[in-house]
Amino acid sequence: MLNWLRKSVRVVAAAGLVVMGMAGMAGTANAVEIQGAGSTFVAPIMLKLWIPKFMQSHPNIKVDYQPIGSGGGINGLINKTINFCGSDAPMTDSQIQSSGGAVLHLPDSAGPEVISYNLPMIHQPLTMNGKLIADIYLGKVTQWNDPEMAALNPGISLPDLHIKVAHRSDGSGTTYIFTGYLCKVSRQWASQVGQSTSVSWPVGRGGKGNPGVAALIEKTVGGLGYLEYAYATLGHFPTATLINRDGYHIRPTISTVVAAQKAVVANLPADFRLPIINPTGKRAYPISGFTYIILDKDLGYMSQAKAKATVKFVRWILTRGQKYCARLDYVKLGPAMRDKILAELATATWKGQPLTEN
Repeated sequence: MLNWLRKSVRVVAAAGLVVMGMAGMAGTANAVEIQGAGSTFVAPIMLKLWIPKFMQSHPNIKVDYQPIGSGGGINGLINKTINFCGSDAPMTDSQIQSSGGAVLHLPDSAGPEVISYNLPMIHQPLTMNGKLIADIYLGKVTQWNDPEMAALNPGISLPDLHIKVAHRSDGSGTTYIFTGYLCKVSRQWASQVGQSTSVSWPVGRGGKGNPGVAALIEKTVGGLGYLEYAYATLGHFPTATLINRDGYHIRPTISTVVAAQKAVVANLPADFRLPIINPTGKRAYPISGFTYIILDKDLGYMSQAKAKATVKFVRWILTRGQKYCARLDYVKLGPAMRDKILAELATATWKGQPLTEN
């Protein structure tokens, strides 16, 4: 199941060789190479579509992206070892100060997080609500046939099987979104554990990245974990129907994430640091979030050529790259929001000089 990610990395590497060859034939001795790292949430579309498609049309730029988790990407940006960061969690104020005091949070898409599980004896989606999910991760509900689970799934014969909980072991924007949701639906979670990219988990086993959590679910009958939706669909995992804040039973789809996005976008702050968790609405999916590309506002720590290439790549994602979102069940930006984000990108500078596309 997880071979797709390794294959994607090979595809990107192969595309890079082809691009470099094309560049050589065109008389360009060396392509500009830019490095990104971070979110595994965005890795499927970044590795399978955005990078290969961009490099096909820009043979003078080579892009590498390492899906090491949002926390690792943010550290890379702070330490100036990468040119751009992918993250599902916005940087904190203290992280922004550590990075130099001014960064650009640029949402590039949105997507749902799902509760996936491995119960081959169940042939229809299970239904869960926020209290049940929090109680599972708090260790209060430990069996699949617990009365709390059974009450939400009448008519389904639930197995007398231990729930084997999986969670992230690394610093993760996916975890930031998920624990933010748990804080909204459980006072006990909010007071005892809280929201962060990395928390002290009451129960469960840790996997590195979305692929690590997916692997734990895949190999364990009775396994349960939270995943970015693309990993569940590519792995053919079942996903739970979630009962949202207003009591509606919601499946994770593009339309239900769009509904959730619309519910919060009216309160969008100027820096775009806004979660999409537990919104109101008849069709609003309760656990989703933006994926961000994060840049220092002034890119003077890299060469001017790398700075221009980085901005060009990000601008391409925000424009031409948006048409690829639906292929992997990501939600593209609405036109009004996209225009605001492009205006924010236009404020990026290199040693104080505006970075204009050429």
